[in-house]
Amino acid sequence: MKKLTLITLLVIALSAVSAINFDPDYFYSQTVIVCFTKDAVNNDTGKIETSLVDGTIRTGLESFDALAAEFGIVELRQMHPYVKVPTWNDNGIYLQNHYRVILDSNDRIDEAVAALAKDKNLIYAELEGINRSKFTPNDPMVTQQYVHSRIRSYEAWDYIMGSYDVKIAITDSGVKWNHPDLRANIWINPAESAGMTINWDAGTIHGGNGVDAGEGGGKIDDLVGWDFVGNDNNPIQNYPTNDHGTHVAGCAAAVGNNGIGVVGTSPLASIISCKGSPDNTPSTGIQYAYDQIKYSAEVGADIINASWGSPGSGVYPNSIVNYATALGSLVVTAAGNDNTEHNAGYQDYPADCDNALCVASTGQQDIKSNFSDFGAPIDICAPGEGILSTIISSNGYDAYDGTSMASPVAAGVCALVKALHPNMTPAQLRQRVMMTADYIYDVNPNYVGKLGAGRINAYAATMYDKIPNVTIDDTMVTELQGDGDGIPNPGETVQLKVSLNNYLDPFTGLAWLTANNLSATLTTNYPGVTILDNTAAFGTLAPGSTMWNNSQPFKFSTASTIASEPIPFELVISANESSSFPYTKTLPFSVDLSLNQAGWPHHVGGASSSSAILYNLDSDPDLEVIFGDPSGKIRALKANGSPVSGFPINAGAAIVGSLAMGKLDNSGNKHFAANLQSNNIMLFNQNGEVLWTVPSGGNLRNGPVIADLANNGQGKVITVTQTGSLVVLNADGTPYQNFPVALGGACLATPAIADLNGDGIHEILVATLSGSLHAINSATGQNIAGFPVTMVGGSQNSITIANIDSDPNPEIIVTTSTAGAILAYNHDGTQVFNKHIGGQIKTSAVVADVNGDGTKEIIVIGASGIVHVFNASGNDLPNTPISIGQAVECTPTIAYFDNDNYAGIIFGDTNGYIHSLRIDGTESPNFPIRINGNVKTSAALADIDLDNDLDIVIPNDDSFYVVDIKRPAQQIPWPCYLGGYNRSGNVMQYTPVQDLEIPALVTELKGNYPNPFNPCTLISYSLEIPGHVSLEIYNQKGQLVNTLVNTELPSGNHQTQWNGCDSSGQPVSSGVYFYRMRSGKYSSTRKMVMMK
Repeated sequence: MKKLTLITLLVIALSAVSAINFDPDYFYSQTVIVCFTKDAVNNDTGKIETSLVDGTIRTGLESFDALAAEFGIVELRQMHPYVKVPTWNDNGIYLQNHYRVILDSNDRIDEAVAALAKDKNLIYAELEGINRSKFTPNDPMVTQQYVHSRIRSYEAWDYIMGSYDVKIAITDSGVKWNHPDLRANIWINPAESAGMTINWDAGTIHGGNGVDAGEGGGKIDDLVGWDFVGNDNNPIQNYPTNDHGTHVAGCAAAVGNNGIGVVGTSPLASIISCKGSPDNTPSTGIQYAYDQIKYSAEVGADIINASWGSPGSGVYPNSIVNYATALGSLVVTAAGNDNTEHNAGYQDYPADCDNALCVASTGQQDIKSNFSDFGAPIDICAPGEGILSTIISSNGYDAYDGTSMASPVAAGVCALVKALHPNMTPAQLRQRVMMTADYIYDVNPNYVGKLGAGRINAYAATMYDKIPNVTIDDTMVTELQGDGDGIPNPGETVQLKVSLNNYLDPFTGLAWLTANNLSATLTTNYPGVTILDNTAAFGTLAPGSTMWNNSQPFKFSTASTIASEPIPFELVISANESSSFPYTKTLPFSVDLSLNQAGWPHHVGGASSSSAILYNLDSDPDLEVIFGDPSGKIRALKANGSPVSGFPINAGAAIVGSLAMGKLDNSGNKHFAANLQSNNIMLFNQNGEVLWTVPSGGNLRNGPVIADLANNGQGKVITVTQTGSLVVLNADGTPYQNFPVALGGACLATPAIADLNGDGIHEILVATLSGSLHAINSATGQNIAGFPVTMVGGSQNSITIANIDSDPNPEIIVTTSTAGAILAYNHDGTQVFNKHIGGQIKTSAVVADVNGDGTKEIIVIGASGIVHVFNASGNDLPNTPISIGQAVECTPTIAYFDNDNYAGIIFGDTNGYIHSLRIDGTESPNFPIRINGNVKTSAALADIDLDNDLDIVIPNDDSFYVVDIKRPAQQIPWPCYLGGYNRSGNVMQYTPVQDLEIPALVTELKGNYPNPFNPCTLISYSLEIPGHVSLEIYNQKGQLVNTLVNTELPSGNHQTQWNGCDSSGQPVSSGVYFYRMRSGKYSSTRKMVMMK
């Protein structure tokens, strides 16, 4: 039977663990803890010999090694190399057999944990939690008790958990005092305990001599309290609906750190149980209420909670409360739940008693609860909404609302203070919790002066005059060693300065102690971060003052492949080490390394639907960023974020969709078209001059196209209105012959352009919301043969034209909006495939080779964030589809920039992240990159500042960003929205207006990645013509370190790896090195940094 029970518990435990997913705020990144079996290790030391194969760990354990290769396990670290008694084990779990498994990324960490937990060589696998010094009890439901973080119980508990010497009386309906989460805190009357016993499971009391012991209260054999209704010595309340007192008792003093249920604000205390309701019938009233207060005071209660009351004159209540106060008891009362003001015309007692601490209720954001009473007699507030506590039914728990809950929350805090100050009088105790309360009238402006001193603060009430209260006020990071752009990037050495503040309450003036000899130590376990200087001395920090570590800044280095996410650090501070309360505190914070280009982001004040055009408008060689914004401005910005002369253009209305760029004549000049929210179409040139503005004749919901429809060098501007009017305009803004054309259905997407039948005349393709696919001959204004096609659903997404099969003719790819279908049609309108993926689709299809096999794939992202990659027949590629777990409305772009065979599928999600997803399910190094907001407009890709790095230009719902990826792009198969800046959606057919400029091949030493590096770096270079190439490494003294290349090479792009060793194979030391390339008359030298 015991064995069966053990197995059941284990299953429950594993189920609970499996529900925990990775969160960088609570778990170390890229880290899993595992324990190998004794058989797998096969020794007493726990040592496992490892090697690296293709960058991942091998141990000789076949199933584990397969998982290492699958999930990218790059390191095994033994956690306990030394164990005093190596034979000790806990059911086969040996300490020395524990290892930290280090993954190459967080992309599949949850899958890795699940798979490792099933491996026969391992006993278990779990995420490694981040342990902090702030005390949190092990009560499993404590995370559901927002009250403790709101009133800062955890920080108070670091110093004081309460005391059994402090007695809290619960004057109420009665307490189920044998509740498992209360019984350890139930008061046992020492004067009556001799010869008496308690059956805790049954809730019964036995023994007693029938004589009052004379300790006070006048009750006989009152071992745990008194039943005032039954007039006996067992105040247990077992009637489920009369659980008010049981709930109140748990709010104040549910047992803490006992591994079950919840915890009260005073985890250690002695609860005096008083029963004022029957145990055989429902009752909302509390009988003998003031007798309960009197009794409690007489038996020595320090705190008496009264979560009840009624209107009245207050003479008797005041006399009882004053009596209790004189005997040393602080009476804590509930204000009432009628949303009524207490004033001269209305009083409620005992709430309004002069010497009581009257408590009103607030919610999670300190706003007065809509039920709570208020007024001048209120002394303080405490959380009273959704308070989870003990109840009678099934010895369980439930969340209740009311000032009845706020009052015991405050009573528990008073008990904590009393434990620290046992000689404090009720008046002093009351004053202390009020003077240390947090100011809340800024969020309750209609109740100024009517919610007392504020919301109770357990940390301040207990510790404000015993310790400092130091917080991080600000941080500043600067680039120390890197690419010199002044922005701390991954792969650079960074200086960190921290400003510390010793808190002084700006509203109440409450000052904490001065911090003397204040010092700080910086720590992190984040993979890829190495702290170089970790300590700083701050000296003396008075309350209300701040101080920077300017003379001792922290320093750390980062790996170039580190993810662009907040890096978690902890600052361990200490002060006043010789005082009665030495001060040590761990302050978690994070540092963001940025890949933003200098001068960016550019704030536009709203969401832009305009995907950028990257084009050189002026005489300098850099590309400009051209886009429309929601304020009606068309902007052209240089790579450094400064404006181009002639821009911005004030269009007079918000820009709808993306701009289109192309040629409308043979002049060689570029023209740009824009659709406006005013339903006008505007044309301007590359100098920022507006050439014309023409009404479209309907509502515009997306951008225009520029295309040479007749292949005669005369481009046209094409758009479609929401009402289905297809508009084609000549270079002068006049209507093209046979247009506009009525399509007979609503249209929301940009048209596509293709010569479907090979007659030299381009068709204009439009999909309607009602499900019709049109192919309009631009010469006749009529559908060509085979069209229109009736689709299985309508589409608001733009069409993609590509050749996805073996014949030379184009195919048409449509993603339906709500039908969950991806449709492909031949040039004659016959269907190639109908692929159903389910759900909404808010992106267009992209066609590119993403796995390096020379064959183009079709990429579509569903609205739920599932990335589909399939071949020309509509069949999914292996390992796909891939879910990112976040909604997506952003059509992707494609680039190779990771020096491997997989392209990055680049897109944004609705949670503010930019992804570069690869076909194997991993993200590119540095990704995902968070820019916040909603990223639903497509990126544009290029090297805009010609620094041999890929730049990603993308907006969120507030700004335009240029993300400067610190490595070159080997290839950009799909560089922008709809594949080209003329926005035709046609990627197989070149037209003169499509301006995807391909740089000429030149002989050039391009750079190395990563830089700084350890241990290897990849050097990229190119040759215009075949020839002899030498590539050599030199140190700072000019001495030759190694020759990497000395041979004949063909023309094209080349890469060579340096492993950080000299010509004899010995690793070189950290420092600056130079690499020189020579070929023919060409010679170039560049710098790189080796960091260890």
